[in-house]
Parts: sequence; C-alpha cells; structure tokens
Amino acid sequence: MAAYSGRGVHGQTVRLLGERVLSGRIGEGETIDLAALSGELDLSLTAIREAIKVLAAKGLVGSRQKKGTFVRPRGDWNLLDPDVVRWRIAAGAGDVFFGELAELRDALEPAAARLAALRRTDADVAELRAALTDIA
Repeated sequence: MAAYSGRGVHGQTVRLLGERVLSGRIGEGETIDLAALSGELDLSLTAIREAIKVLAAKGLVGSRQKKGTFVRPRGDWNLLDPDVVRWRIAAGAGDVFFGELAELRDALEPAAARLAALRRTDADVAELRAALTDIA
C-alpha cells in the first residue's frame, strides 16, 4: 500500500490516530470511543470514520457489531506499510524498528546472495565486472 498523504484535515486525523495506536496511547484490544474522539478533535463522526477506514486498511483497527471499533493485535498490523513505519519512528520506536529490520536482513540476505550466485549467467558476471571497473 502506498504512503498515505498527510495533507488536509483527513490526512492529519489519520496520522494523529495512527501515532496514538503505534505509541500505545490507544492500546491493543482497546475500544475506541468514536463519539468522544469526535468531540476531542472537533470533527464530525463521518470524518473520524473515514480516518478509521484508512487505519483498518493498514491492519491497525477493526470493527465488530456489539464490540465497536478497537485496536487490533500488533501481529495483525502491516508493519512494513510506509505510514506505519513513519508513525512507529515518530512514536519513539525507531531503534526497535531498525533492529527488527536488521534481523530480517540477516535472515534473508545470505540466502538471496546464495541463490543469485547459483543462478547467475555469464552476462551477469560481465555486468558485475564492468560495474567494479567503473568504481575503481
């Protein structure tokens, strides 16, 4: 999913709510009182619901009859969504994010390099040599 535009009241509302969820200010499993939020932010319920739809698409919130709108478990979040990454960093979790990213790279990159070496063609080797010559 592409990064969400932060322009206008709608974009600012999405960002604000996303940062609240990512920072834990609105915790996992917590029900979000849309009417109270509407009053706090001085926005219509329609505007709040539209912002909630964006967060739902990113896996941060869900809605159910008789339960209302709630923060989904962290395991459901799209943690690689550009906005979610940005909001995590804004919430002060940048070190955690970059540590997790380094762990992921440590797990994937050796296997990817091995496969690339096994599947390389003579043209690939020639291109790599040319690139190394350009660097030197």
